[in-house]
Amino acid sequence: MGTKQEYETPDEGQQQPPRRNFKKIFLVLFLVLVVGLAAGIVLNAVYGKSGKTGGSAVSRSSSGTGSGDIPGSHDAGEGSSSTSSRGETPAFSGTRALGHVVELSQQIGERRAGSMKESSAADYISGKLGEYGYTVEEQPFTTSDGFGSRNIIGTRQGQSEDYTIVIAAHYDSAEGTVGADDDASGVGVALELARVFAASRLKPTIQFVFFGANFPGSADMNERLVGSRHYVELLDSMERKDIVGVIDIDCVGQGQVLALKTQGTGLQRLKDKLQTFASKNKISVVTLNSSQDSDNIPFEDAEVPAVWVEWCEPGGALSTDNAFASVQPVKLEQAGTLVEDFVKGLTSNDLEELKY
Repeated sequence: MGTKQEYETPDEGQQQPPRRNFKKIFLVLFLVLVVGLAAGIVLNAVYGKSGKTGGSAVSRSSSGTGSGDIPGSHDAGEGSSSTSSRGETPAFSGTRALGHVVELSQQIGERRAGSMKESSAADYISGKLGEYGYTVEEQPFTTSDGFGSRNIIGTRQGQSEDYTIVIAAHYDSAEGTVGADDDASGVGVALELARVFAASRLKPTIQFVFFGANFPGSADMNERLVGSRHYVELLDSMERKDIVGVIDIDCVGQGQVLALKTQGTGLQRLKDKLQTFASKNKISVVTLNSSQDSDNIPFEDAEVPAVWVEWCEPGGALSTDNAFASVQPVKLEQAGTLVEDFVKGLTSNDLEELKY
């Protein structure tokens, strides 16, 4: 009570409390100012460093070196026919060709002519050609034993409509084998070439033809090469004239030498030009005569320039167990790149020489 009365006296109660409050307020304001300055210095240092780090991160992103912009990280997929983001033409890949061998020999298996599995192989090939952007058609036919088969044809128009290069392979296999070398290997190389060629318009029209009912392993030539014979029979005179070369790819998965084979009776100018190309580019090939076994024969009989590309033994014999494990990707790639580079390098003069 005494303290209260002291504050209420006229001399002391009205003067002393304001001086004491002013000192407290001044002290509080001073402390706030000091703390604020200190906090400002700290925050400026922290955010200054943070800002530099952020600027560096933005710079990396815009320069294209972030993880989302690694060159080649955007894979177009096995079925894509487009060029890369840098405008490069797709390169032939033995590994991709081997992937088709896996599908045909391991997933589908034995593809005896006229069987459901041969038909499944035809569906697979047709689907791939369509995926790559080719105009696809089929040629159904019946074999002498009454079974149905078909040729699958994929066409890409060239710069000139008067010249056609046919790249061919048969997709059936001998009875009792999965036909990994004979001739899933040839189909794999041909399909990979189709993917590569789809990325650019070449001078000649390119036609990929996959024959059914080759009947590999049969000793009776009258029963052989049914699909390719059917294809040739359906050609009219103008179509036959426009085909300046047929490159038949058959058994290219194993062997000692890369051979260019013909039966030696038809026009030899395609074989000669391909041999010259290989020699100029230091590609080791041999030329051999073969009067049977592959789909170049019906074309040679019809006076259409044709050559059979094959990996074989030095004397020309085919030694294969037709097992997938025996197929060598490097041999697929060597055969494929030979055909790829040859076809891409054909000039107008080359095409004229092949035609006439």
